[in-house]
Amino acid sequence: MILDAHVHLITGTPGNEYLPPRLRWAFAMAWAYSGPPPWNRDPLDFYPRQEQRVTDPDGTATIAAMDKAGVDAAVLIHADFGYVLGQPAPKGMEEMHQDYANLEQRYPGRFHPFAGPDIRRPNSLQFVQQGIANGRFKGLKVFPHVGYSPADPLLSPFYDTCLEAGVPVAICTNFEPPYTPFTRGRFNNPMAITQVVADFPDLNVIIFHAGYPFDLWFEQCLNIAQYATNAYLEIDAWVMGFNSFPESISEEESIRRLHQARTMVGAHRIIFGSDGQFSPSSWGEQNAQRYARRVAFWKELPERSKRYGITFSREEVDLMLGLNLARLLKLVDMPEYAAKRRYGWKMPTPLPRPSP
Repeated sequence: MILDAHVHLITGTPGNEYLPPRLRWAFAMAWAYSGPPPWNRDPLDFYPRQEQRVTDPDGTATIAAMDKAGVDAAVLIHADFGYVLGQPAPKGMEEMHQDYANLEQRYPGRFHPFAGPDIRRPNSLQFVQQGIANGRFKGLKVFPHVGYSPADPLLSPFYDTCLEAGVPVAICTNFEPPYTPFTRGRFNNPMAITQVVADFPDLNVIIFHAGYPFDLWFEQCLNIAQYATNAYLEIDAWVMGFNSFPESISEEESIRRLHQARTMVGAHRIIFGSDGQFSPSSWGEQNAQRYARRVAFWKELPERSKRYGITFSREEVDLMLGLNLARLLKLVDMPEYAAKRRYGWKMPTPLPRPSP
């Protein structure tokens, strides 16, 4: 069983786009001006094609990429930029989530949608609570770099909802590339997660990206997951690099980093993810090819790791590639990994009080 914990699927269509106009313009500006002059590109040439090249509204390209790589199912993850940009996308937040629900029904067993609205949107808490209660959402994705901390008290009722329902929370800890200048990278510092796992010690927390691309953040993620037994590391770009060919991170470096994570945290709390995105365009096909290579790397980890004097068992790879996530999503029953006792409390950190 191979499950991908992190796939984006853009469902926009002409006139009903998923990506906010300002975000598409930011991508176009980076395409035109990210390198040194002379600047011979005009962002206006790229802007009309920005969403067209990444969208997959019926999910066929995403399913094809998963089939090619041998991936059985994937968690669908939203990226809600509209609120922070002060400019909503033509496709509303509720419709975006409904698209994922429709795709889950269209491809039974292949997609598991997480809720992902900006928590500052009006009625976002009720929206998440209802979706988790009726099984529409299988978890919650927290997107700090749009301008809020994972430790913000505003998130406490969201975490409480997930804790009571027994569904995981995924929290981003990566530093976004410069072509998304609207992100506030300081909020993705993984140290904020120390407060989350302290306040909600029985809540399953998936640390998305494991601090990529900063070594310091990676070390912090390892140490958090080492002491917080409810924390899981999702490893994506640390294996082979992010969306590059040839791969920007070597096989040896990828294996040694996985070995470090396995040694400190255990294979039972490491989760495979890709942060992948696919479409029927040439851009999407290139992503699908990289995806197949990335999944093959994980499958072949027991053989590849021997080249560097490191051992990964087939059982460990099976856990990391799918069974750990399947356990969190309640797709499999693995009682040997179920703790017999719980902490039994939740204690959101009190707000500072002025001295008397």
